[in-house]
Amino acid sequence: MSAATLSRLCLCVVLILAGASSTASGQSAGDAPDLEEILSRLEARVSGIETLKADFVQQKFLAILDRPLVLKGTILMQKPDLFSWTVREPLRYSMVIRGEIVEQWDEDTRRVERMSLSKNPVFKMAIQQMRDWLSGAYKSMLGQYEVRVIEETPISLEFVPLDTALAQKVIDRVTVEFDRDERYIWRIHIFEKGGDRTLITFENTLLNAPIAPAAWKVEQDVQ
Repeated sequence: MSAATLSRLCLCVVLILAGASSTASGQSAGDAPDLEEILSRLEARVSGIETLKADFVQQKFLAILDRPLVLKGTILMQKPDLFSWTVREPLRYSMVIRGEIVEQWDEDTRRVERMSLSKNPVFKMAIQQMRDWLSGAYKSMLGQYEVRVIEETPISLEFVPLDTALAQKVIDRVTVEFDRDERYIWRIHIFEKGGDRTLITFENTLLNAPIAPAAWKVEQDVQ
C-alpha cells in the first residue's frame, strides 16, 4: 500500500461519518431523557476552546489482516477555519485547511497539491463535520443520528446512522469517549458493517495553547 493511499485512509473514517450527517433525517431523543442535557453540558464546556492540539494514534482493524494498520501523527485546529492533519508514522503526510483552501503533501509524490473546498462541496461538508466533532457541536447531532448514552462517568456516547443516511450502508455504529473533565474527545471507535473497525485515540491534548502561524503551512518532508 502506497503512502498516498494509506495517508488518505486516516481521513476516510471521518469523511464517511460526516456523510451520515449530510443525509440523515431528524429523530427525537425522547427515549433518552437525559441525553439533551448531557449534550448541552458538553457544548457549554467545549464552547470556550479556541485552539486544540493533540497527537493521535489510529488503528485500522481489517478482517483480512491479523494485525491492525497503525498511523501516528498530530492534529491541530483553530477557530473558525484552520485545520491541520499530519501523519508521521509509518509514512509522512500533511494536510492543512485555511478557510476554503486545502493543501496536501505526501512522501510518494513529494508535491504539494492544492484545491478549493468551494469546488468540492462533499469534501467541504465532511471537513465541517470534522470540525464540529472536535469543537463541540454535539447537540445538533440529535437531528442526524440515533444517540445513546453508554456511560456517564466519564461520558461515552454511541452514534448510529439513521436508515436514510448514506453512511448507514457502511457504518454500523460509532462510540465517542470524552476525557474526565468533558472538555474534549479522548477516543473514537468506528464499527463498520463488514466487520472492520477503526480506533482513534487522542493523546497529549492541549487546549487554547498558542499555535504558531507556520503551523498553517503544509509540511513538506514531514519529520
